[in-house]
Amino acid sequence: MSKSGKIIIAITGEIGAGKSTYTEEFEKHGACPVYTDAITHEILKLDEVKSLIKKGFGKSLFQNNGINPKKLANRAFKNRTDWQKLIDITHPYILKKTKEIITKSTSDYCVVDAPLLFESKFDKNSDFVILIKADAKLRKERLKGRMDWKEVKRRTSYLIPIEEKERLADIVIENNSKEKRKVKENVEKIFRRIKSKRG
Repeated sequence: MSKSGKIIIAITGEIGAGKSTYTEEFEKHGACPVYTDAITHEILKLDEVKSLIKKGFGKSLFQNNGINPKKLANRAFKNRTDWQKLIDITHPYILKKTKEIITKSTSDYCVVDAPLLFESKFDKNSDFVILIKADAKLRKERLKGRMDWKEVKRRTSYLIPIEEKERLADIVIENNSKEKRKVKENVEKIFRRIKSKRG
């Protein structure tokens, strides 16, 4: 339980596995949703973050006095050093904003959609960690038109191996069904389990 008294449910997993789908379902059950990807776009507009990005990566990533997210992603995932540099710059701000949203929430439960949950060590602030997995073929279908599979593999190579994340997670879900009712059923079961543990 966080200092705010809220139960924090953290969702992470493979790219294209369906993290947001599960986060949205938890929201339907009354949990306050926190999307760290959206927070990332928000904090990139902060002057202090822009200053750190400019210092760390140069002016070429800027367009109309703002950071071009696509250029930043391409640069950050060019090599592990640049990727770690971006993490070191942005994650303190992302974590701060995440905690602010949780504290202000009127719900007893908050669900955090965090692709880099373990890499940012936010799992230490979570009560329940859910890892979403899916077959590569299905993930490719879901990501079609959004992200090239070679790019997915390249980005994944910088992350903690999925086998290690499985070991660290409280719950592992194989999200291979295309039926929405399966997501609903899984979330209902998980919520019952979480509430029963809270007592």
